[in-house]
Amino acid sequence: MTGFIALIGLLTVQQQPSTTRPGWPCVGKPDPSMVSVSEASGGQVFLLDRSELASSATLLTARDGLEEVLRRIVGEFEPGVHSADVAVDRSVERVLFSLSLQCLQEVDVVRPSGAVVAASDPDVTWTAFHAGRQIGVQSPEAGTWTVRLAGKGLMFLVVHARASLVLEGTRLVREGGRPGHEGLFEDPAPLESGTPRLMEIRVSKGLIGPAFEMRTSEDRVLGALNPSSHVVDDDEQVFLVDFVVPSRPFRVVVTGHDRTGKTVQRAQGSLYLLK
Repeated sequence: MTGFIALIGLLTVQQQPSTTRPGWPCVGKPDPSMVSVSEASGGQVFLLDRSELASSATLLTARDGLEEVLRRIVGEFEPGVHSADVAVDRSVERVLFSLSLQCLQEVDVVRPSGAVVAASDPDVTWTAFHAGRQIGVQSPEAGTWTVRLAGKGLMFLVVHARASLVLEGTRLVREGGRPGHEGLFEDPAPLESGTPRLMEIRVSKGLIGPAFEMRTSEDRVLGALNPSSHVVDDDEQVFLVDFVVPSRPFRVVVTGHDRTGKTVQRAQGSLYLLK
């Protein structure tokens, strides 16, 4: 049996040695460098059997037009049954639950109503792999969706969406310019733990009361990002944040609400890496 690791987002596929591996994919350990590259780029690792390679194109096409990330969790999945909640707001037109789990036993996606998503549901697209699932839902109901998982090993859970409320982007900046022409410029200096830095965060104007956090790959909170300034223009809000670089790589997550009071959450796809 031959395994493949696909880095979704980087559009590359790596073939592992063509040898029989009893118990694959539960045995062995995926190449850590592949995980690091996918995290740095916002990609996703999938473990595929040789027989599944012909269907792997759906891993790419299913993401077309889904530019937002509602939640992203990457890490070693402890054996047992666990769940992750996902806030889906009214601006979301389509959502895609993209899961890869090395030794996948069971996965359910549960709607806010409590109904479990089925492959036969008319609003659902469903692609199953030995060690993963991609489950898309058109016009999802607003509220808290839940992903229930059983298994163990390396896990990537990435929830993509097409939505009108967006995290436009983040960038590290510095103040500069000659007198009378001062402004913010992109700061390419490497991030070093414990040092002060400045970040610009842009979000949709309709995202109300946004709060910003630094989170790890595993989606654990490292600390808050408290804006020192806030500017609103015609279609977006721009926040400026002074912060101290944490001890671990991090991504920015924003949580707020829409005009109806529903929770809105967006996550940065890629990690900020440290020197």
